[in-house]
Parts: sequence; C-alpha cells; structure tokens
Amino acid sequence: MPILVNGELIPKELIREEERRLAQLSEWQGLAEGLDKGVRMREAAEQCAIDRVLLRQQADQDTRPIDPALLASQVQHLRTANGCRVVFDDGPLQRQIEGQLRLQRTMHELMGPLPEPTDDEIARFYKAQRRSFQREETIHAAHIVKHVDETHPEEEARAGIEAALAELQRGETFEAVVERHSDCKGNGGDLGSFQRGEMVDEFDNVVFAMKPGECSPIFRSPFGFHIAEVRSRAPAGIPELREVKDIIGRFLMSMLEQDAARRVAEALRARANIRRISTREAEELAHPRVAG
Repeated sequence: MPILVNGELIPKELIREEERRLAQLSEWQGLAEGLDKGVRMREAAEQCAIDRVLLRQQADQDTRPIDPALLASQVQHLRTANGCRVVFDDGPLQRQIEGQLRLQRTMHELMGPLPEPTDDEIARFYKAQRRSFQREETIHAAHIVKHVDETHPEEEARAGIEAALAELQRGETFEAVVERHSDCKGNGGDLGSFQRGEMVDEFDNVVFAMKPGECSPIFRSPFGFHIAEVRSRAPAGIPELREVKDIIGRFLMSMLEQDAARRVAEALRARANIRRISTREAEELAHPRVAG
C-alpha cells in the first residue's frame, strides 16, 4: 500500500531505487532468493525511503544558503571524477549538489558532535584486522591528457600533447604544464593512488613500468593522448599501522556516524505522521481533481 509521510506521498520510484541499492549490499546478496527475501527487502526499502523523505523534509525547513565556494568545489570535484569528459548543464547539476549539501548539513547538525577515534582504538582495530589490509601494488600518479572525441580531432589533440611535452623537456613543472595544456585541469593532474586494473590497460601498462619521479613519453589510450608522471609506488603486502591509520580512523568514524544516523532516523520517525493509504487515495493525491 502507498505510504504517506507528513502528508507527502512517497514515490514508487524512490522505493524501487532503495530496493536496487539494497540488492547491491553483501548482507542482502548472501540471502537465498525467495518470497521471504523479496518481502523483507521491500519492507527495508520502504523504511529507507521513509527516512530519506523525513530528512529531506527537515532540510527543506532550513533556508540558510549553501556556501557558494563549497558548491563550486563540489561541481568541479564531480567533473574531475568523471575525467572531465562528461558535459553537464551546470544549472540542474548545481541544484542537485546543493540539495545533497543541504541534506548533509541537516544530518550532521541532527547527529551533533561525535568523538574522534582514539589512537588506542585505531591500534586495537589494526591488530584485530591486520590481515584484511593485504593490498596489491599501488601507484600514485598524475597525468596530462588531451582528449580525442567528436569535438577534439586526433590531429588537434596530438599537437596539444606534443606542445605539453616540449614544455616539460624545457624544464617546466608538471603542475604548470597541466594547467596550461591538459583537458583535465586542477590539482596538478593528480590521479591519486590506484591498483592495477583500476585504469585502462593502456594506462596501466605505462605507469606500472615506471619508477617514482619518472615522466613518460606520449602514449595513447581510448580517451586520447597522455603524459604520465609517477609520484610514488607501494609494493604488495600488509601495510604498517602508520600507513593505514587514517583509513582506519575514517572507518571507525563512519561506524559512529552510522549509529548516530540511525538514532536520528528513529527520532524523526517517532514524531512523524506516517500512515499507509489506499491506492485510490494515492491516485487522488497524485492527480487531484480540478473543480469545474
């Protein structure tokens, strides 16, 4: 039956979206397929959808503006994460991100301050879970890229990457050449750390054969032309505590945040008007009659 939350009808698509999200979680994938699993997943998806609507309703009551600089940085971050290849209409994108930032701000304020994990807590977690940190070889690299696509002909991209290489050979810094020539500017072209298989094969084959501090010649990938610089590399094995301390700290903090978020959801539900209605009532709410 349709669900009404503080007078607002929960869209069916929101519940289906939550069902798809839950289906990707390991705790649900491990359950045997059957009617019972389907019923339980539907109920869980409905609860998640209710919580999302309640939080958004709470956020809608906060009319304070979002910091324009923070909004702009989030838009740029999304562009960078997509390899600067996706062309966005900034209006809808900014509105979407602004809504997400409002939700985050509301949730953080409702959760209140949370204690940071202590060094002892982090050390105990590392000792208990040390073998779970086994890692493959990782590379930290940056790149200059000239895309080849429907709007960037190969000849134009080739000329651009050769101009970038010429400047590097004259002694210009990698970061400066990125800002002048790369199609993915910002952050000095830094790609962060990654394992083999996270990038396309053409990229992996070059950078995993390089030493830290080396700069590659021009090479081609499905995205276009690149010049890569390897910043560092870490061998396969179990890292030391100092190498994963920040990761463990963030994980433990996320556990605290999840517990706090559950408490927030319970509090919002406790004072909300949540009820199931008939399909006919839902259709009338979705398509109200116009008096004639």
